[in-house]
This record gives sequence, structure tokens and C-alpha cells, in this order.
Amino acid sequence: SSVLLTPLEKEILIFLFENKRIKKDYLLEKIIKIKKETETKTAESHLTRIRGKLIKIKSEIQIKKKEDVFHLDY
Repeated sequence: SSVLLTPLEKEILIFLFENKRIKKDYLLEKIIKIKKETETKTAESHLTRIRGKLIKIKSEIQIKKKEDVFHLDY
């Protein structure tokens, strides 16, 4: 089974694999390229779509959130 990631989803996932965790502010400013002060659920939306794709391919990798930090669990 396979899924297609958007370029942004791929960038987020690669960052998480390389760094194990990412602060929401960093994700918004450096990867999604919007100001962290902007009131948005954009980060959560992208991660929800990535989670759905990981489930679809039956991956054991999970993206979890604690406070304002997202991290990989596998």
C-alpha cells in the first residue's frame, strides 16, 4: 500500500525523522512559512492529514503532541 505526500507533508515528515521533535512555532514559521502569531490550526491540519496517510499504509509511526511540541513515536 502507498500514499502520496504533498511536498509540504514530505518536508514536515523528513524534519520530524531528522530531529525527532518540532515546536509548533518553528513548524509554522520555518516550514509552513506563516507568522507564529497568526491564529491558525494549519499545523494541526497538516499533521492530521499525515497521520491519516500513515494509518492508511498501516505504519506503526505516530505523530504525537505534548503542549506545543510535535514528536514521532515508533
